[in-house]
Order: sequence, then C-alpha cells, then structure tokens
Amino acid sequence: MKKSLIVIFSIAITLSLSACKKGNIKNLNSISYGSSFGMCAGYCSSNLLISDLKLTFSKSKNGQSADTKTCSKTISEADVTAIKNELNISKISNLPEVIGCPDCADGGAEWISINADGKQYKITYEYGKAPKELEVAVAKLKVLKDSFKDCN
Repeated sequence: MKKSLIVIFSIAITLSLSACKKGNIKNLNSISYGSSFGMCAGYCSSNLLISDLKLTFSKSKNGQSADTKTCSKTISEADVTAIKNELNISKISNLPEVIGCPDCADGGAEWISINADGKQYKITYEYGKAPKELEVAVAKLKVLKDSFKDCN
C-alpha cells in the first residue's frame, strides 16, 4: 500500500510539473507591433497596440507634419490569449534587440514590443523577416493590423 501511494504521488507530481510551460507569460500588460519605411510617401509607419482588451491602431506619415490617423476597437480575451500563448519569454529574452539591418536600403522595419511580468522586451527586425521565435505571433498580429485597412 505504501509503495502504491509513492508511485501515485510521483506520477501526480510529474504530471503537474509537465503541465507548466517554462517561459509562458503570466501577467501581460501590452503587446505592440509595428512597421516603418524610411523612404516612402504616404503613411509609412504603423503601430498596433493591444492593452486591456482594446486594439489601437495608428498610422503616420514621414516628414515634418506627422499627420497621424488613429482607430480602435475591442479584442476578445480569447484572441489575446492566443497571441500570448505564442510568446515564450524565455526565448524572446535571448533575442537581440535588433536583428539584421532593419530599413536598410529602404527594405522596411518591423518590431514587436511586449510588456509582461514586469519587464519590457522590444525586438526590431527586417520587414517580413520575423525571427522563428516570433513568426506565429507576428502572423496573428498582422491579421489584426490588416483589419484596420479602412482606418482613415
């Protein structure tokens, strides 16, 4: 009987520990995602902010008068959780702040910023070349950003 209890207890501990994923975000404050192009006409910079179940999208022009347009709408907790689940802080914290040569030769730059668990992480990379640690989350963020195409 004693041996059976030890085996059951060991299995229970193993299962409970394997259910915890190392690097998962516990307290997410905000996620920002954006892109910019240095040498372009029109709206060259865009930013999407997710905070408190609210999406805020803004786009601005380059130049002295930054003519910014801003639109917002709500986002479901399930959608935020889906993005959050794709972000592994352990892997993200090991990424350099700048990857490649963002916006060199007017190739554009993209970035993602995560404010979670009391820390801020921002990674900037060449447009369209998200690091593999961010690819799935960035794809989900692009869909959200594209939903603001009519933001005028």
